[in-house]
Amino acid sequence: MARERLLLPLLLAFGAGPALAAPDSVQVRLDVTGEFRGFPQSPRDRRQEDAAVSLAALGRMDVEWQGGDLTLAVSPFARIDSTDDDRSHVDMREFEWRYRAGDLDFRAGIGKVFWGTTEFVHLVDIINQTDGVESIDGEDKLGQPLAAASYTTPIGVFSGFVLPYFRERN
Repeated sequence: MARERLLLPLLLAFGAGPALAAPDSVQVRLDVTGEFRGFPQSPRDRRQEDAAVSLAALGRMDVEWQGGDLTLAVSPFARIDSTDDDRSHVDMREFEWRYRAGDLDFRAGIGKVFWGTTEFVHLVDIINQTDGVESIDGEDKLGQPLAAASYTTPIGVFSGFVLPYFRERN
């Protein structure tokens, strides 16, 4: 967590100038999911519960400036579980500045990178760690602190990444 706090001043310095102007567009979305688990038989172990309730919220905010050439993507996640303290957690899935200049794209912050296609296991999806608390199927990913640049050419896209540290699976 301390490393993620160090990135915030850098991100603010990177986009502070244009971000002080009024944004071109702001999109906000909040998905809230409730979950109930009930068991028809009483547990054999007294430490187990007959039922559990869980509430999860995934937010998403996209702010654009300069006709979409400068964007800020923020995506926080939180879950509260009535019986399992290991499932109750808060995570910043994305907090990323993106800047586009012609064929060059720059991004910095906490982001998600998807390299897979439609394969079953996403073998090439290697930058983001799977969220072990939320995802038994490997689809939910943790945000990864990164800085990246991509250059688009007629023969393909060339990308480079700086990953200051690796997030451990929880």
